[in-house]
Amino acid sequence: MTEKNLDNLIEALDILWKNFNNCRAHFPCVPEDSVGVKSALTSPFYLRQGFNISFVFSAGISSEQIAKINQIGHWINQNFIIRLCALLESYNIFSETVKIDKSIKGSWHIDIVRRLRHYFAHSSGRYHSNDKRHLETMKSICEKFGYSIALQEDWPLPIDTVLKQLYEGCVDYAKMKMKSA
Repeated sequence: MTEKNLDNLIEALDILWKNFNNCRAHFPCVPEDSVGVKSALTSPFYLRQGFNISFVFSAGISSEQIAKINQIGHWINQNFIIRLCALLESYNIFSETVKIDKSIKGSWHIDIVRRLRHYFAHSSGRYHSNDKRHLETMKSICEKFGYSIALQEDWPLPIDTVLKQLYEGCVDYAKMKMKSA
């Protein structure tokens, strides 16, 4: 791999992360106790990144609207994983024929992203606790990020505590993989 390829990949990953954050700033996680709120700012996570977005709800937000906004946010998070995985595959960081090198920092992150992409792109995207592979992946995520597996009904994908770390681990892995190639 050339230095130019590495630069191109890092630039593409950076654009993906920025575009993802821009989308999520417009669909932040809305706390369930926000019922009745008529206006709000986007999450502090996005405010710190320069996304100063205000939301106005004409009649106050309902619990149904909160659920829908959060559902859209979760869907965007799943799509980020799919795009991240596709980008890494397009640069041969891993693929069906290129195995994940477990000796490289970030290999765990790459493996989890690969697994999640498969669940999101090739099925409903929902977590199925009775599926052995789903359960194994969920246990790994919960152990790494400090979640209780007993409380999980869906894949935990908060941007600030899970996706950011997965992304950074994938970037670290990609840099090391391309430099060693």
